Amino acid sequence: MVAEVSGEVVEGVFAISKPSGISSGQALLHLQATFSTSTLFAPLLASTRQKRAAQASLLPPGQKNKADDEEANGRFFRMGHGGTLDPLASGILIVGIGRGTKALQNFLGCTKTYETVVLFGKSTDTYDVDGQVVAEQDCSHVREALVQEKLAGFRGTFRQVPPVYSALKIDGVKACEYVRAGKELPRELEDREVCVDECEVLEWWDEGKHGFKWPGDGVAATAPAVRIRLTVSSGFYVRSLAYDLGTACGSLATMAELVRTRQADFTMGDRAGEQTLEAVTYADLDAGESVWGPKVEQQLRTWMQQNPPPAEQTHVNGRDPDTKKRLGEEEKARIRQRFRGDWAGVSRKERRRQQKAAKESTNGQKDTTS
Repeated sequence: MVAEVSGEVVEGVFAISKPSGISSGQALLHLQATFSTSTLFAPLLASTRQKRAAQASLLPPGQKNKADDEEANGRFFRMGHGGTLDPLASGILIVGIGRGTKALQNFLGCTKTYETVVLFGKSTDTYDVDGQVVAEQDCSHVREALVQEKLAGFRGTFRQVPPVYSALKIDGVKACEYVRAGKELPRELEDREVCVDECEVLEWWDEGKHGFKWPGDGVAATAPAVRIRLTVSSGFYVRSLAYDLGTACGSLATMAELVRTRQADFTMGDRAGEQTLEAVTYADLDAGESVWGPKVEQQLRTWMQQNPPPAEQTHVNGRDPDTKKRLGEEEKARIRQRFRGDWAGVSRKERRRQQKAAKESTNGQKDTTS
């Protein structure tokens, strides 16, 4: 029996500061586990379970309920993020929970601010230090003045070619999956228009003055490196900037570090101001609900005030829950008909599929006998 919802349901959009070394999906599963035992999200959990049970009661006999596996797989709530961060990257990850998941699309097109470290002298297959080194070129001539000069060409609007190790799809398959399978891309990734509003050098290191390493090396790279701050449009790949900057400087380069410091109104704690919201850190999550609870709740309530629920929120898929339940029970009680030795499909879509399969089978038999 599903428990009744008691207390106010709190939902919406907030942000966490994702650490390097985990994927965005792993970060969401960590939040799911943390929130599932919390007081703040107990009403939302009860509401989610209630809705799943109502939907399960409407399924035809014998049809598997996909929601049965949700909690077993650690997915207690509807949850998603507003823009992927690679495992190497850290920083702002916008998260939607409950009704907030429907608003995540709004954050995909907003500008983002990053701080990245570019390491000169080598390139990798992924354009970052998580990949394998594929080429090496002298970089003794690369100095801060040259980098400053070449960065001017990356400000404003221009066209950028995404890296092959990306989630962009070609014929329905991610480009990175072709590469990992050892297959050639069906066609080249098309360049796209991007915009860079800010591109500023924050710090420069000569050889031996930093601790950034090449893949597989246990010691710091003997190559220059630069930290750059970028404010960019949607669709911009910082890894591609690192690769292109190395080429522009007459050498090669790879992204060694990436931090997303701002997205929309969310920013890192040490950069938060009156007009921005501070992201919740993993240290906050590890400290317990007494620490992360007030921070998350403040952001969610701010979102709820700006995005009140519809006046009438008693429908499920456009129909009153009681009516939908009654119709489902009537469907179960209805005498089912046979269709060519099998039960006829319950829905119109299922019946059409059966008719199509039967027609194809008949045509196949005719071709065999002719």
